[in-house]
Amino acid sequence: MRTIFTAILKGFLDQNDSSGLNIFAEPIIQASVEIYLKTINDFLPTPTKCHYTFNLRDLSKVIQGMLMIDLENLTNKDYLVYLWLHETFRVFRDRLIDETDRSKFNSLTHDFMESYLDMGWEIKNYKDVLFGDYESGSQYVKLSETNKLIPKLDECLEMYNIENSQMNLVFFSDCIQHLSRVSRVLR
Repeated sequence: MRTIFTAILKGFLDQNDSSGLNIFAEPIIQASVEIYLKTINDFLPTPTKCHYTFNLRDLSKVIQGMLMIDLENLTNKDYLVYLWLHETFRVFRDRLIDETDRSKFNSLTHDFMESYLDMGWEIKNYKDVLFGDYESGSQYVKLSETNKLIPKLDECLEMYNIENSQMNLVFFSDCIQHLSRVSRVLR
């Protein structure tokens, strides 16, 4: 399983020889597998959390999500790790229903990121990182901060309202996170 996922990610990253990011394929897969194994052991289904069921398909969704990016946008290790974190959070963390579980998952991810990828980031620096294709037009890229993204979304809403029935929306951080989740699923 690890070998297949590593080969897929490494093959994808190998397409851009100049980046040198292919050396991170194996550590990313190792961290992903460890997160998956820890998640299925620590976040067990209960009557109130019956949707806490994870399987190998979820692990493949992380890798599949990473393959949505255009290689020319993948310029350095930090960007690659942000992409991996975003996909990991979308597949696993978004299912967690309370802040205690999400904080535990953040801590878990942080530990594996430090041990496998030598990244000493603080959790606050990456827990709200988002990728999407609605800021740049069609490319799957890291989205700007909320305060920079809101005017762009307001502009898109105005364009929509000109051609369709009126929608009055207010964009804020949680709304943008949900929009990113829906956009990722539809993509």
